Amino acid sequence: MTKNLKIFIIFIVVAIGILMYQEANQPEPINWFPSYSSVDKIPLGTFVSHSLIKESFKNHGGFRNSSKPPYESLTDNDTITGTYVFINGAINFDKDELDKLLSWVANGNTLFISANAIASQLLDTLAIETSSHIALDNINTKPLVTLINKNLKTKTPFLYDRDIYNSYFSKIDTVHTTILGVSQLYNDTLAIKNPKANYIQQQFGSGQILLHTFPEAFSNYFMLKDANHQYTQNLLAYLNPRQQVIWDSYYKSGKKFYTSPLFLLLSNRYLKWSYYFVVIGVILFVIFEGKRKQRSIPIIAPLKNQTLAFTRTISGMYYEKEKHKEIATKQQLLFLEYIRNTLRIPTNTLDKKTMIDIASRSNNTIEDTIAIFNYFDILYKKSKIEKEELMHLYELITTFKKQS
Repeated sequence: MTKNLKIFIIFIVVAIGILMYQEANQPEPINWFPSYSSVDKIPLGTFVSHSLIKESFKNHGGFRNSSKPPYESLTDNDTITGTYVFINGAINFDKDELDKLLSWVANGNTLFISANAIASQLLDTLAIETSSHIALDNINTKPLVTLINKNLKTKTPFLYDRDIYNSYFSKIDTVHTTILGVSQLYNDTLAIKNPKANYIQQQFGSGQILLHTFPEAFSNYFMLKDANHQYTQNLLAYLNPRQQVIWDSYYKSGKKFYTSPLFLLLSNRYLKWSYYFVVIGVILFVIFEGKRKQRSIPIIAPLKNQTLAFTRTISGMYYEKEKHKEIATKQQLLFLEYIRNTLRIPTNTLDKKTMIDIASRSNNTIEDTIAIFNYFDILYKKSKIEKEELMHLYELITTFKKQS
C-alpha cells in the first residue's frame, strides 16, 4: 500500500468519524408518525390514553387488549360482551367482519370508533356521510373541538395546535342519530361559530355505535398538553362503565411486534451510529486489507541450454588438436541421428530404398543423397583426414539440411 493511499484512507476514516459524531450529538428529531399504538410513547402513540382507560375500567367492567382481527376475536369467544374500541387514522372493515361486528352490537354491546376515515360500508349502513373542513381564507387546518352536553362542555373549546386532516359528518340520519360533539377549524379565536358534527351516537338494535372523527384526541401529545385530557375523558363518558372495554390493537398504523432483529439496535441513535461505523470499517478493511497477501515471487532465470556451447568447446578441442578423423565420425553419427529423429527414417540398412526415402523427405535429389553417404564411406576408410576434407563434409551436410 502506497503512502498516498494510506493518507487517503486515514482522511476518509476521520471524515466519517466527524460526521458520525456530529450526527450523534444532534437533538433527535420528533417522530410524528401516527401509530396510535398503545406501546408507543411518540406524540401520536396512545400509551397515555391506553394506560388511563385501562386503569379506569379494570376495577369496573374490566379491560382487555385484542391483537386479533375483530371477526376472529368475536368468533373465538362468542360470549364476549362490552365496548369494542377502535382508534386509528383509518378503520376499514370487510363485509364479513362488519356483519359480525354489527350483529354483536345489536345484541346489546357498544362499538366505539375514533378515526379520520371510517369504513364506507359502515357509514352506508348508518345512512351517514363524511366530508372534510376546508379553510378558504387561510391554510390553517388546526381543529377546535368540544362536546354538546352542557355537563361535559367546557367554557372554551379545545385546540389541537397542529395542522391535520379534519373530517366531520356532513349528513346524518337525524331521526336515529344524536350529535355529541362538534368541531371547527381554528380562526384566530377560541370560539366555534360554524360547528360541524364530529362525534355522534346511533342506536343499533339493543346496542349503540359511537363514531368520532378526531383520533388525535387519544394521542400522547394531545393528552399531555394543557388540560386537553378533559376532552378525552368526557368523550368516554358515553361508555358504560359496567361494560368491559375491548381495546383493539389490530387496526393500528404502528407496529406492536418488531419484525426486524435489528430494531432495538437501530432505534437507539447511539447504537445505530456505532453499528454503521463498524459496518463502514469492515467494508474499508475488505477493500484495502482483505486481499490475500503473499511474499513476492523472485524472478528466477531459467537454466541456459549449454549443449551447444559444450559441443563447440569439445569440437574446438578436437579441431585444435587436428583430430579431423574423430570429428568426421561424430558428424556422421549426428547426421544419422538427424535422419532418424527429424526425417523419421530408420538407418539400420542404408540400401537404395532407404536412399530414395531420405531424398524425398529431405527435398534433396537421390544423387546428392547418395553422394553424401559415399563421402562418409570414403572418409571412414581413411586413417587420416585433412582439414579441407572435413570442411567439404561440413558443406555437404549444411547444404543437405537447408533443402529439408
